[in-house]
Amino acid sequence: MKTRIRFVPLGGGQEIGASCYFLQINEENILLDCGKTLKGGAPRYSCILQAPFLESLGQINHIFISHSHYDHVGDLEYLASVCTRAGIYATPITKALIGYMLWDLGGASPSPLTDRQREHAEIRLDKAIRSIITEGYCRALPLPGYTVTFYEAGHIPGAAMVHIQTPDRSILYTGDFSCRPSALTAPYSVPEGVHFDTIIICGVHAKHPSHTAAGIHRELRSISKRVAAGYSLYLEAPHLTKAWEVLQIINEGMENKCLPLVPVYLDRPLQVLAERMERMNIRVLKPWNHACTGHGQGPCLWIGRKAAGAWRGRKDTYRHSIDFSLHPTYEELKRFILTYNPKTVILVHTGYDATGAANCLEAELMASAACRSQFIYAENGEIYTL
Repeated sequence: MKTRIRFVPLGGGQEIGASCYFLQINEENILLDCGKTLKGGAPRYSCILQAPFLESLGQINHIFISHSHYDHVGDLEYLASVCTRAGIYATPITKALIGYMLWDLGGASPSPLTDRQREHAEIRLDKAIRSIITEGYCRALPLPGYTVTFYEAGHIPGAAMVHIQTPDRSILYTGDFSCRPSALTAPYSVPEGVHFDTIIICGVHAKHPSHTAAGIHRELRSISKRVAAGYSLYLEAPHLTKAWEVLQIINEGMENKCLPLVPVYLDRPLQVLAERMERMNIRVLKPWNHACTGHGQGPCLWIGRKAAGAWRGRKDTYRHSIDFSLHPTYEELKRFILTYNPKTVILVHTGYDATGAANCLEAELMASAACRSQFIYAENGEIYTL
């Protein structure tokens, strides 16, 4: 009997934020990720709380978390409380990172909390995190009527692609992934010979044909010049994991003598995260890294997500905002799709199109004789039969 599969984006369709995708395999109800928008907006669960799907979220059987970024895991606390039958799965590193992503980013609540509210919320979140079942890479998890296997996704430590194999279908949900190595991760890794009928691909730059790889490496020269001239810099990253990656890049630059060796001060969230990851054998800290507890002497660097008070008011200190993409470029997305050449490509988590290039990726690939894929730009709330 042919497997019946339905797919509904509840958030993160043709938008960034609240990534959450409902997949129904025969009678099994699955969620892929459970994110929120940065303003706290939740997925639209009402889309599936009706025929032919669910009467309540308590009928969800399994939740698979691709990685620990807020837009993919921000609603975990709520879902864990209502999806009481669901098994929640993630890699060990993702499980360890989730609490930092939600609390140290200040993202678990869009409005300030009192100490009492925060304490209660932390208890609920801790309970949700403890309920996560950890799975390693490349180990098939048998479930009723299908298996699930995590593959390394790159992007950030612990990130996973989710491969769902039924007797007659092979589906890959990429989550956020990387096609090139970063300071903290290798590129994605899928075993040779694995075939996919359908790929649900997070294509942040699928509508950005001019986007190319950019990181902070090109900024190292500017940072080096200012430090050599006797100035200090506060390197401010938009997310905690990016601050973590900035720390690794700066440390590598100092080890390779691309940057002057000066003290590097970490704000509290980054310090706590780095120390926790050290205990998991992900080693980034160096002898010149210190907790941000004072002004420091002479030229130095501060790294963190939010501006630390230590650098303010110093005439010799510059604030240096750093942002860079950990996602595949437009050209990397094309190569990825051609590599696996699935029958169906479902594009989700796509960024805003300001150039009129919304369908360029599809048009360019369909012009290739090697491409056999059909493309779906999945919209929130729409039902797709696979």
